[in-house]
Amino acid sequence: MSEDYPTPPPKPEPEAKHARVRRFTQMTPPPPTRWIGTGWLPRALTILVGDEGIGKSLAWVKIAAHITTGTPFKEFGIPERKPEDVLAIISEDSLGEVAARLQLAGADMNRMMFFSEEEDGSGAPVFGRDPSVGDFGRLTSYLDTLPETPGLVVVDAWLDTVDGGMNVRDTQHARQALNPWREISEHYDLATLLVTHTNRMDTTNTRDLMGGTVGLRQKARMVLFAARQHPEEPELFIGPDKANTTGLAGAIKFDVAPMQVRPATDDDPGTTAHLTTPTYMMKPMRELLIDWKHEELEANRKPTKAEQAEEDLRAYMEGKESAPS
Repeated sequence: MSEDYPTPPPKPEPEAKHARVRRFTQMTPPPPTRWIGTGWLPRALTILVGDEGIGKSLAWVKIAAHITTGTPFKEFGIPERKPEDVLAIISEDSLGEVAARLQLAGADMNRMMFFSEEEDGSGAPVFGRDPSVGDFGRLTSYLDTLPETPGLVVVDAWLDTVDGGMNVRDTQHARQALNPWREISEHYDLATLLVTHTNRMDTTNTRDLMGGTVGLRQKARMVLFAARQHPEEPELFIGPDKANTTGLAGAIKFDVAPMQVRPATDDDPGTTAHLTTPTYMMKPMRELLIDWKHEELEANRKPTKAEQAEEDLRAYMEGKESAPS
């Protein structure tokens, strides 16, 4: 590990806790949810889920650009405010590609931090069940040294960083894998965004499409769902799919625009992409998925005999050849 992330000293074992009955007047309720983007990104645990290769990473890059510069992003409920740092843990894309996307989106690169084994950004950390040991311990020890903690921590892709001894398809393991991230978010008052993929299922039920188990939804304060209506179209739809403290906002559609960011070579086209032209869709993602499936079924449905007869009659009346029966 780099010297920037020192090995933490051993931490004392926490005292065992036991459930007990308390009167409300003896209790301390948690404070209300604080938001980076109201209705979209709380200072808590959020999961961003979507099919592989549709541009989910471009969404967190755009969010990071607004957080690091303090500029508003009204579509995601982000107001103008003091700039904050963003810490990213990346496993699917190279540091160079991620940096190109961030720069194209307008991020302040002085406020971007990366947690990795190697200086080139490779070597994703591995996170287990205990937030005080291993890479979790190294991360929290570093956060403890900062005068101000980051506004956002992104893990892309989250499953690449989960300890191999845990199977997140098991509800208990999923909770154990997510619980440290929830604790870190609450302790440091930051937003944590875990990026993961959908299951490969032919369904419009976002709960079934979400990777892992129901445990993922239970532990996350917010779930954002990303999708494309047509795989060949350069568009990305994204919207809240679970919100514990607000109603579900309508999805936002973005155009995915490729841009030349470096000279093209035989091995490298020199392009990267970013999100442009946000459009409010008036419906949440779960309703859009149902609409899209209905449109797909209608487009592939064979006409009934009555519909075919009506088409034949219309063609005849217009002096055209009748469609084949």
